[in-house]
Parts: sequence; structure tokens; C-alpha cells
Amino acid sequence: MILTITLNPAIDIRYEIDNFEINSIFRGKASKTAGGKGLNVSRVLRLLGENVEASGFLGGNSGDWISSKIESIGIKDKFIKTDAETRSCIAILGKGTQTEILEPGEKVSTNYIDKFLEFFKNNFDRFETICISGSAPQGVQDDIYKVLCEIANNKKVILDTSGKFLLKGIEGNPYLIKPNKEELEGMLGRELLTFSELLEGAKEIKNRGCKNLLVSLGKDGAIFIDEKNDIYRVSIPKVNIKNPVGSGDSTIAGFAYGLNENKSLEETLKLAMACGISNAMMDETGNIDLDVVKKLFNKVKVEKI
Repeated sequence: MILTITLNPAIDIRYEIDNFEINSIFRGKASKTAGGKGLNVSRVLRLLGENVEASGFLGGNSGDWISSKIESIGIKDKFIKTDAETRSCIAILGKGTQTEILEPGEKVSTNYIDKFLEFFKNNFDRFETICISGSAPQGVQDDIYKVLCEIANNKKVILDTSGKFLLKGIEGNPYLIKPNKEELEGMLGRELLTFSELLEGAKEIKNRGCKNLLVSLGKDGAIFIDEKNDIYRVSIPKVNIKNPVGSGDSTIAGFAYGLNENKSLEETLKLAMACGISNAMMDETGNIDLDVVKKLFNKVKVEKI
């Protein structure tokens, strides 16, 4: 059983418009999913066969819709129900382009935050692996992820966020963070122009508090630094990309599953990357094809450098 935390979930609305441009009217193919990074993680974990409990904040008709959707696929709804309407996020996929419109989420009042923290304190010990993903809505303190990591400091907490929430959260010494190159540069306040600079920057961030660091490099794979500061280069095969949204979340799901199943580091990294790639080959966000994952698994290469 794995616990996922999505403080700022959303109804993800996806439009496919090949000739999209501003100042025009379109009739595009639309689809809706229960979204937010942690729910993408949850969905992929279920596809891998893992039992999942999901918590965070849900509210209003949108929250009810998300709750029904996740329960229908076997994700246990442990969300705190609030009076703040859950947000929507829009992705417009053009021909070779991707435009996203992300609502920030309505303000969550202190009493609901307290209820969530009470739930977390009373339940975290039932899980060995906890995935904390995405942003937090208005009203939630900037150091919320630091607080959660400190509460669950004897667990394998995977923290996948960005900006101020990542900068504060890493102080809680999470088991793993997974920034991409741009997020890593943002944390450091400088560009990383060479592979050598990338490695040095990754080491610098890891030394700020996290036990392990996975830097996503898109089509160039990833860099992983473990607790002993050993460095691994992860290479991935070239594939045809349909929808990259949710690939990072699928990577997190694969990594969390590997951890929970006590797989080797190499197997865990290969599964994580295979899940991320499979998602990018699918139309739906936060989705994988298990047969494709198995094939990709054998094509991912992990090399200690």
C-alpha cells in the first residue's frame, strides 16, 4: 500500500487542436480526467497493481466528480472535503505544441489544513512509501511539505514539486526529489550549460537535504545520485511522443512501486523510466500500457559513472 498526497488536485481538461493559434475559434476533441500530479501517480500505481490511498483537499462539484472517478478504479479516497471548489486545468495540444492553463486553486481555510495534518499524523505509519506531488492551494503554508517530510522522516517520502514548495520541502530531508533540468537551474539560480555543470549542480542540491536525487532530462534520460553519492546515468530509447503530460508523474509511480516491492536500484530506475516513456506514448494523461512498459524496461540502460 502506498499513500499519495495531492494538495491541489484538478479536473484536467485536454483539447486536441492541430492548428491551434491565439485569437481564433476552434472545435477541438476534449477529454476529462481526475488530475493533479499525485492522482496521476495514483492511477499509474493502480495500473501496476499497487494498492493506493490518496489524500489532500477536494471540494465542491468538481471534488465530488474526482472522488467518484478515483474510487471507480480502486483508489481509496482519503481526501479532506472542503468548501473550496476544486480547480480545473486545461491543456491544449496542437501539432507539435502544448499550451497549459493552470488555475491556482481556491483558498483552503486553516481548519481543513489542520484536519489534513491530523489525518497524516495518524496514518503515515501505515505506509512504507509516500508520494507527495504538485503544488499547494492558497492558504497552505509554504513549508507544508517540509512539515510532512519531518513527520514521516522514517518513511520513504518521494517529493515531486517545484518552486518555493521544493526549496522548503528539501529541508525536511525527503527520500527522493525529482526536478527536471530547468527546475534544478531555478533552485540554483544559474544555468547549467554542460554535463559537468549539471552533475555539480545536482550534487549541490542533493547536499541541501534529500537522500536521493533523480534529475529528469527528457529525451536524454536522467541522472540519479544515491544516498552514498554514487552517480548513475539512465539512457532511454527513442519513441514517438503523443502526450508528454503526466510522464514525470508516471516516472514517480514506477519508482515508488519499485521501492515498495524491494526491487534493486537498477530495476527501479528502469521501471520508473519505462513508465514515464509509456505515458508519453499514450493519449490519456497519467496512463501506461503494461505490455509497452515491459518492452521499454529492457531498453532502458543504467550505467554507474
